[in-house]
Amino acid sequence: VDITGSVAAVNVAGPNARELMTRLTDLDVSNEGFTYLDAKHAQVAGVPSLLLRIGFVGEVGYELHFPSPYGEHVWDTILERGADLGARPFGLEPQRILRLEKMHILIGQDTDSESNVLEASMPWIAKLDKDDFVGKWSLEHVLERGFREQLVGFETESGVVPLEGGQIVVDGKPGGRVTSARWSDHLGRAIGMAWVPPDLAEEDAELTIKVDGSVERARVRLRPFFDPDGEKLRS
Repeated sequence: VDITGSVAAVNVAGPNARELMTRLTDLDVSNEGFTYLDAKHAQVAGVPSLLLRIGFVGEVGYELHFPSPYGEHVWDTILERGADLGARPFGLEPQRILRLEKMHILIGQDTDSESNVLEASMPWIAKLDKDDFVGKWSLEHVLERGFREQLVGFETESGVVPLEGGQIVVDGKPGGRVTSARWSDHLGRAIGMAWVPPDLAEEDAELTIKVDGSVERARVRLRPFFDPDGEKLRS
């Protein structure tokens, strides 16, 4: 049964997220009591909820799922009890920048129907030592034929933000495409993700990106731009 419409979800994230959560629930939300990627049931603002310890935006975060009729109550309570901590809503554009700083992909934007987790630089997702799973054969086929392209991060040398969908130029010809690109105020530079030929999927490899009829130089980055070791997420 699809119960999507009956459930509301709110993500509480940021440097003060844990302090705010202690004001909303009696659950032990310490790093020892509620570890990264764990899930627990508890009352939040008096409402039975499922809590997920995840971090799409790169900071300590708790995703809350609860019956949708209580959505406004939980939302208002979060903002009220977090007022002195600077809690405030954030929309999709800030989230897109924050997730890009972590190289968290957007399905359907950084990937398409032809993408696979190996070429998308996420081999840790696929446990190929399992007897079988949906899609295992196709991944084995990718390993057998070799990579045709790879998803990497990049930062431009000039600070220019290329258009999403922009061309990666290799020897004067189209050789890849930009999937995401934004200016990061926190990092002070333009960052993005792109599909490139496998031989360019190396740290600090030079990319040439077509921008407004001219070309911009960029450097490949294989690790997240922000908190590359995930220390904040797991703190």
